[in-house]
Amino acid sequence: MYGRNIAENIHAVPAIWPVDLNSGANAGDYVSLKDYPVGGVLIQIGASAGTIAVTMLQATAVAGTGEKTLSFTEMFMTGCKLKLTSKTGTFTVGETLTGAGGASSVVYADCGTYLLLHTVNETAFVDGETVTGGTSGYTGVADGIGIDEDILLSKAVTSDTFTIPDRANRMYFIPFEAMMLDVANDFDCIRVHLAQATGAVIGGAVYVLDPNQKGRPMLTAIYD
Repeated sequence: MYGRNIAENIHAVPAIWPVDLNSGANAGDYVSLKDYPVGGVLIQIGASAGTIAVTMLQATAVAGTGEKTLSFTEMFMTGCKLKLTSKTGTFTVGETLTGAGGASSVVYADCGTYLLLHTVNETAFVDGETVTGGTSGYTGVADGIGIDEDILLSKAVTSDTFTIPDRANRMYFIPFEAMMLDVANDFDCIRVHLAQATGAVIGGAVYVLDPNQKGRPMLTAIYD
């Protein structure tokens, strides 16, 4: 094998196994960050018919000792790129963009010849259709269809939680560092919590951890 073996550099730990998130509150397992100073939690959503509130929690042990909320200020979500021609103006960040055929999304950035979008619905943009900004009123013509659907776009979190919208086949990522925890009071364990979905939603979550010590096998993160 050429280059680095990713299994010797990144440790993936299940947080919530895939399940119908509407069956009840979904408490992710705790992981210890003693050997993993940097990481994140990747949430995958499959079929969706509801929304989900997401929070992060911290504790002094993987048993949940002293559990309390963990503040975080940023998350990432699935996005895409849409090329445009014949634009009548610069679209407004955060406005809803709609296509003549029923496609809908939120504008993350207007990059001139293309838009970066998130919260895209299940209707695809169609080459040659007119798209319209719900706030600005500006229009453009789709130059092809939405592409680069694997990109993750950042979004600020202002209240220590965010809500996953009702959109199928999407990913969300919350980055974290051990120093974000209450280290002065020996908090070194973290978990994700997905509230009961408002409708049937298939999903799961995985922690992606960057270790102090690389090698195989990785040091455990599920014990203190």
